[in-house]
Amino acid sequence: MNIGTRKIVVDEAIAQLRLYAETNGAVLRYYDGLPGQTLIGGSDPNQVTLEDLARTMVIGSDLRALDIPWLLEVDAEKEFAAVPVDAKLEDAAPGSELFEAAMALDEKFSGHRGFGQAKKSKLLHLKRPFLYPVSDSFIRMTYTNAAAGAEFLSAVHRDLVNPANVRDFKLLQVRLMQEPPTSSARVLSEAPTLRLLDILASLLGEAK
Repeated sequence: MNIGTRKIVVDEAIAQLRLYAETNGAVLRYYDGLPGQTLIGGSDPNQVTLEDLARTMVIGSDLRALDIPWLLEVDAEKEFAAVPVDAKLEDAAPGSELFEAAMALDEKFSGHRGFGQAKKSKLLHLKRPFLYPVSDSFIRMTYTNAAAGAEFLSAVHRDLVNPANVRDFKLLQVRLMQEPPTSSARVLSEAPTLRLLDILASLLGEAK
């Protein structure tokens, strides 16, 4: 499969996801809500809550004290409501109504000093886990030609709808479902394809 500027075969992707699951159990449980993908969009999908902010801390958002009141007071209810909680990036072609709504919501959480792309993406992915990819420094190394904003969202969309990638991600999810019941990687079979992509993108960027 092709992810950003990197390539990885399914067998290696499975091995990398096993390692991630073994070393990031708390992230999968408390941030991703696996198994069961509980609380999709958080307890209140149309506004940011203290619970959301606590969950992002588990994945290393490193929020500052000044970030918290600002995030809780952002008036984005209209922008959240315009983006269904189950909206998928696969359905958000650049220029489409869904893509533009996604960028409008992204913009509501932009511009606060010290609240950069990595923090924002971890929050927005939590609120809309099928639409917004996580973006950290390693993922930006994998997507070197589209590090942020609409360009990044467009690049990830292209990877998700690439027919070869669609086939390989389906195979990946089947393989994850076939993991032994004791395998920590088995819970990843319930994760959105987008989440599998950004985990692999991070690991590929870290390996550079």
